Amino acid sequence: MMIFGRKENKSNLRIISFGGFGNVTQNLFVYEYQNNILMVDCGVGFMERTHQKTELVTPDFEYLIRNQDKIRGIVFTHGHEDHMAGLPFFLSKIKRDIPIYASRWSAALIEEKLEENHLTKKINIFDSKTKLNLGPFSIDFASVTHSIPDAYHLFIKTPCGTVYHGSDFKFDWTPVSGRQSEVGKIAQMSNQGVDLLVSDCLRSEKAGYTLSERMIEESFEREIKDCKGKFFVTTMSSNVSRWQQALNVIAEHRRKAVLMGFSVDKTVNIAVRLGYLKLPPGVVIPVKKARYYQPHQLAFLISGAQAQLGSALDRVVHNEHHQVKIRPGDKVVFSTDYIPGSEQAIHHMIDRLSRLGADVSYSEISDDIHVSGHGAQQDLALLISLIQPKWMLPIGGAFRQMKQYALLAQRMGYEEKQILLPEKTQTIEMLPGGQVRLGPKFDIHSPSAM
Repeated sequence: MMIFGRKENKSNLRIISFGGFGNVTQNLFVYEYQNNILMVDCGVGFMERTHQKTELVTPDFEYLIRNQDKIRGIVFTHGHEDHMAGLPFFLSKIKRDIPIYASRWSAALIEEKLEENHLTKKINIFDSKTKLNLGPFSIDFASVTHSIPDAYHLFIKTPCGTVYHGSDFKFDWTPVSGRQSEVGKIAQMSNQGVDLLVSDCLRSEKAGYTLSERMIEESFEREIKDCKGKFFVTTMSSNVSRWQQALNVIAEHRRKAVLMGFSVDKTVNIAVRLGYLKLPPGVVIPVKKARYYQPHQLAFLISGAQAQLGSALDRVVHNEHHQVKIRPGDKVVFSTDYIPGSEQAIHHMIDRLSRLGADVSYSEISDDIHVSGHGAQQDLALLISLIQPKWMLPIGGAFRQMKQYALLAQRMGYEEKQILLPEKTQTIEMLPGGQVRLGPKFDIHSPSAM
């Protein structure tokens, strides 16, 4: 096969970002060695169309469809939609039964996503003790903290060298779940030698450490105590710890909580069933019973944090929900980061909420109502120190964030040439012996809208 005029060297490991380097969403990484492909994640993104609407997009799967017989497995780092929600669209286009691996919580979300698309597929569960051998790829796992349970980093041993695939993470020493990152295991495994660190870089522009999820409960307490009407909280539906903290505060203020939106209802019920979330007794009520309570007695956990068209919050904002209306005195808390592509739609939604008389708290005016799941400079520096790689490749951020990551690594004593800053469609090549270099561009088509 030719790659932009250059013959492929089958003895090298090739790393390809099908969402494109410098892209925050549509996470899909391919590790290719000879006639073997390992897929890591399979996510979606948002393509902005107008100030009111965002459109879901996936990477172009054409190359993987043509080479599906080479795929040894798909491994998921965690259950956020920009890392796993593209799977139904990929599976619907292939004929082969490819093994899929995910952590317990990620597997539950993936199975629900497949069921929504009328697909059934067995998901193989892994944990920190699992060791996978998928063709030439040997994979060990380390649990890390993120804004979703059961996130993992991957040690990928290949015939050319070892890669540490460090997707979205931060070092939260007081996580709501009580489970810290496996720093000891990361250090122990890294002592065997890591040639390439592939690392999250989304918050590389921010100094210090990212704050703990636990502080959010104090912010919710501040927001709810002076709310005279209905209290709404919206965040990423998969953020179980955020829902737990909201429910704790709602219970303390003796309000009843209503779950609004398919994704919220689904996530909370799965989390309760699997033991990831504990409902305060008697707090959650069905939406049809909300009319029996006064506004100051009610709170709503509602979907639509990214202003998704047709979400529960979108319908409430446009007065299309038969049972719930926004009235003066109500408060809406956006406890979330903006996914790139959704900013204008969210601002438009906040405008509408404000016109309806709601008091709206969002990141631009209250910087402590959301805590990022991504590590800032000191988190990133700690991971670099634990791994001690020969080469580094920042992922999961825009190019400016990749550049700031490179500058951080240089301040730590690494040479500029050791940090790879590929163009969007450029490949990464690892030669036998562990040397890493930028490769030729790969003919990845523009993401396809769905």
